[in-house]
Amino acid sequence: MDRITDEDNLWLNAVKMEDQGNFFEASVYYLKDASGCLKQNTLVKTALSCSCAASCLANLGNPVAARQLYLEAARIYEENADSIIGESIRESLWSLQEAYEYYLLGGYDDKAQKVYDKSLFLARKVNPFSGEDEIMRNLRMKKKQADDTMNVTRTNAQISAEIDEEIQRFMLQRKSNPNTDKGTDHTVLLKSTKGGKTSEESIAS
Repeated sequence: MDRITDEDNLWLNAVKMEDQGNFFEASVYYLKDASGCLKQNTLVKTALSCSCAASCLANLGNPVAARQLYLEAARIYEENADSIIGESIRESLWSLQEAYEYYLLGGYDDKAQKVYDKSLFLARKVNPFSGEDEIMRNLRMKKKQADDTMNVTRTNAQISAEIDEEIQRFMLQRKSNPNTDKGTDHTVLLKSTKGGKTSEESIAS
């Protein structure tokens, strides 16, 4: 019971800090929560906390760190889509739509397009008559949301050593997780997040 309460507190504290505009503290709590959820292999919760941390970093003016976490959230959602498809096609489709938005926010349009195509293919299989139209509407909405988010992102590169440490801890944990896609290089971490000088190549897979 204590363990569950502690995990809940990480999420609730993160939400509280974000609501108060304290994006530094919120980022740390979200990243700690993502790491805790990853240990339990709860992929959706991991991706959610990861994406929330990314949003806070974007609000802090560090798009490089934000894009790294958006990209990781997208990968986790796609992994969940692949792992759950035998049990729930609905959840798999939903996860692909989430992955699509976060690949866009991560700056990986090619990966977003592949997920887009996977979503439509699966939707046609589920509902040949109207499934594709519904998914296309949803994906267009995701695209608009991603565009709106990128249009308001600030760039003054604020980050703390604690946040940087939590990001690297989470990424190393992702690398060591047995369920992580081994085709992805999770060893490429932020090298200069404090100064905001990390190149695009430093976060590319």
